[in-house]
Amino acid sequence: MPARTQTPSQAEMKTRISRFKDLVSTKARHAESKGIPQEVMEMITAKSTFNVMSPADLGGQLSPKPAVVGGDAGVFRLGIATCPAGNGPGLHVHWNTHETFMALTGRWEIRWGDKGEESTVIEPFDLIAVPPGVTRQFINLSDKDAHLLVIIQGKKGEFDDVGRVPETAEAIKKKFGEAMLQKLLDEGWQFTLDANAPKEAQTA
Repeated sequence: MPARTQTPSQAEMKTRISRFKDLVSTKARHAESKGIPQEVMEMITAKSTFNVMSPADLGGQLSPKPAVVGGDAGVFRLGIATCPAGNGPGLHVHWNTHETFMALTGRWEIRWGDKGEESTVIEPFDLIAVPPGVTRQFINLSDKDAHLLVIIQGKKGEFDDVGRVPETAEAIKKKFGEAMLQKLLDEGWQFTLDANAPKEAQTA
């Protein structure tokens, strides 16, 4: 039986999405809650500091009330994905690691669910944190190359945890031929969602 992925509802994912236009500066929160003028805070820290994502109980003056509760999954890898217009990777799942996207330029459709049946659009400095066990995909909706910040967090030994839908293999085979697909398979690329799935995700 295939491994069991999850498809969070739009309401469930809402708590994992940060819209830049809705962020309130941590400095503004200090000004509101403690009567400290923003001009005073500007002598201590940057003009605007936004806690986009952190653990809920993280200490520090700039940590309270993150837009998205997360960032506590272990070590992390930070990267930038660049995709041409209309392009993005096939649907895939991270079984153990947490993957967070922030649009740097352009507009991005973030899809989730084994068929990409759920989606949202993020714009520059919007953020979405996708939990483990959820099939996901990102697609550049812009008319030119765009850049996406990608942070993957987890335990050091659990980063090789990606499963991919077989439709990606079929698309590669159709466009580039059987030999190219076989070359990828020979190199260790796998095109099943349950590839690298932990035992507890396996269905009975």
